Amino acid sequence: MSRAQTLANAYAILGLEEGVSLQVVKISYKQAALRAHPDKNPGNPDATAEFQRVGEAYSTILKHLNTSARAPRRFSGFGYSDDEDCHDDSEDDYAEEDLMFFMFMFDRELNGRTFSARGLSLRYLIFALALSLLASRPPNEGPPETSEDRAERIRRAREEQEAAEARRKQEASVRKEQRERARQQERAEAEERQKAKKGEKKAKAKVQRQQAQDSARARREKIQTNRSAVFRAARQGDAAQVKKAVWEDNVDAAGGEVKTGYEEFVKIMPKDPQETLLHIAARHGDSDLVQWLEEHGAEIEERDNENRTAFQVAVQNGHLKIITRYFENYPPKDLDHSQFYANALSLALQSHEPQVIWMILENGLATSKDINDGWSWITSAEGNQSIKRYSKGVAGNEKFDDILKLLMRYGGFTPPPTPELKRKSASHTVVVDAVGQGRGRGRGRD
Repeated sequence: MSRAQTLANAYAILGLEEGVSLQVVKISYKQAALRAHPDKNPGNPDATAEFQRVGEAYSTILKHLNTSARAPRRFSGFGYSDDEDCHDDSEDDYAEEDLMFFMFMFDRELNGRTFSARGLSLRYLIFALALSLLASRPPNEGPPETSEDRAERIRRAREEQEAAEARRKQEASVRKEQRERARQQERAEAEERQKAKKGEKKAKAKVQRQQAQDSARARREKIQTNRSAVFRAARQGDAAQVKKAVWEDNVDAAGGEVKTGYEEFVKIMPKDPQETLLHIAARHGDSDLVQWLEEHGAEIEERDNENRTAFQVAVQNGHLKIITRYFENYPPKDLDHSQFYANALSLALQSHEPQVIWMILENGLATSKDINDGWSWITSAEGNQSIKRYSKGVAGNEKFDDILKLLMRYGGFTPPPTPELKRKSASHTVVVDAVGQGRGRGRGRD
C-alpha cells in the first residue's frame, strides 16, 4: 500500500478528513482509543486489534504532520503487543514520564499492588488520563525558529510590551483624571448641597422670625384691643365687664389705656392716654370698683396727664364715699402719703361741696397759704361764676356761704374788707360781708 493510501486510511480510521489540525486529530484519537480499549469491550475478541489499529492510524497522522507527539503506546504489561513505533524526541519522554507518574500514583494507592489482567478497569482509567494529558499538549507546528525570527519575535514582543505599558500609563492617567473630576464633582455637589442646606436653614429661620414677629404683633394687637375695650366699658360705667376683663382676660389693672409700644393698634386715641381704670372709676364715684381695682393690681399713685391721682379726681368730683375710704385706708397723717394728698384743698373747692372741703380741712390737708389762696379764688369773679354754674338759686348761695365760713374758721383769721357781693334770693337779699364778728373760728358744717 502506498504512503498516501496509508495516510488516507489512517484519517478514515479516526473519522477525519485530511487537512484538519493536530488538536482535532488528538481529540478524535482520544475518543476512538477510549471506545476501542479492550477493558471497555471485554466481550469483544477483536478489541485489542482494533485498539492497535487506532493507535497505528494516529501514529501515521502524527508522522505526516511532522510533530513531536508520539503515537499511543501499547503496554506489554497490560497484555498488548509491543510492536509499536516509538519516537525519541523530548515530547515522547515527557509523555512517558507523565504516564509513569499516573501508574506510580495508582500503584501507591493500591498499596504496592502490581497491575495484572485482573486490574483492567484501573488500567483503563490510567490510559484515559494519559490520553487526556497527551491531547492537552500544544502542538509543535512549523519549522524550527531561526535567529532572525527569534530577533523579530523579541522585537515585536518588546514593542507590544512598550505599547502595552504606554497604554497602561495612558489608561492610568485617564482613570486618575476621571477620579479627580469625580472628586471635584463630588466636592462641588457637596458644596452645593451645603449651600442649599444653609439657604434652606436661613429661609426657614427667616420664616420662623417672620412668624414669631407676626405672632408677637398679633398678640400685642389683641392685648391692646382688649385693653381699649375694657377702658371703653369703664367709661360707659360697665363695672362687671371691667372686672371680667381684668380677672379672666388678664388685662392689667394698672397703667393707662395705651401700652408703650402698642400705639399702632389703637383705633381711637384717648384724650388722656395716662388716665387709668382707677381714675375713671373715681371720676364716676364707683367706690366698689375703686376698691376692687386696688385689690387686683391698680396703683393708687398713678397720675393722669393733669398730674392727678385717683383720690384727687374723687375730691375734685366731690365723691365723699371714695374720699372717706381713702382716709381710712391711707391715713393722711402718715408721712408716706403726703404727696398723695397734695393740693387737696384747691381740688375740693372745684367740687363746690362744703362737706368735701370740710373733710380736707378737718384732716389737716391744707396749709395757711392753701386757705388764703382758696379764699382769694372763691371770692373772685372766677370762683363766683364757678359756683353759679355748678348750683343755682338758694342752694348755691348757701353752699357759697358755708365754704366762706369754713375757710375763715380753719384759716383762723378775720379777712380784710372785701367788696360786697349782693345776691338775690327768691324772697330777700343775702349780703356776705366777710366781717366774721372779729377774730376767732366760726362754726363749721357738721
